[in-house]
Amino acid sequence: MTLHTMLSELHYRDQIQEAVQKEINRLGDTVEVLADKAYQGEDFQFFLCDQVPAVRLAVITCLLVEKYEEYRARGISDSIIFDTFQDVTLRAEIYFQKTGRAGLEKDDVIWFRHIMNAEIFKIGSLQFQPFQMVYLDDDYFYMIYSTNAQELLPCGCPVLNCHVQRGADLHIEAVEDSFQRAKKFFAQIDPETEYKAFLCYSWLLYPPMIKALSPSSHIRQFAEKFQIIGTSRNSDQAMENLFSGKEKRLTPDSTSLQRMALKQEERFGFGCGVILL
Repeated sequence: MTLHTMLSELHYRDQIQEAVQKEINRLGDTVEVLADKAYQGEDFQFFLCDQVPAVRLAVITCLLVEKYEEYRARGISDSIIFDTFQDVTLRAEIYFQKTGRAGLEKDDVIWFRHIMNAEIFKIGSLQFQPFQMVYLDDDYFYMIYSTNAQELLPCGCPVLNCHVQRGADLHIEAVEDSFQRAKKFFAQIDPETEYKAFLCYSWLLYPPMIKALSPSSHIRQFAEKFQIIGTSRNSDQAMENLFSGKEKRLTPDSTSLQRMALKQEERFGFGCGVILL
């Protein structure tokens, strides 16, 4: 795998690709030093987080060349690898739309540790990550769980954590295909682990919001696949996804969810859902 091939597979918009290539050329041999140190640090205080946004994106792009070989060594197909890596493309595009520049946020660098550990996979519409069941109990995302939740899924039991990227195809057929493919995929690459459930922590699973949506809503249909076992009133993730850090105000292009968020923010929060296997 070469950098040139990786860039072509990531499908950055032209302005981003040109900026990344320019930054890599500017860094020269230094980019290898930065890549080696990128994920040094503790408590998510990675070395790469302290670099400027353009350097973050350039280094991550170079690291993907190395990570490609790690994924391939596990027998992962090119289609799944490049679908997985295009999470970098998505987040670079979001950053570009917010700032007009090529780069990545610190939170993006932290999130990409999952790719650097070759532990996340984009299969169809959704991302999947082998995980151990965890129950959130910190002050920020304090959740109220159903009384039988830990009996249903004991803390630490193996689950498949699923993540919904911004703009994911949530048509019911696409979602079902994604889950079915994921079952087969993990049975092939990790046959010794008996996963107990699909797990999803997301603002998309908050019951008060779901109840306000039309039965034909793809978000509602997605949420209704899950058994909701926990909720939090923290709406930060919902607001970030709906407004991408921009000013929260109505515009002619505002979606129905954005309008609801501005008028009834109390309907938004965070949910924990499971699909038992």
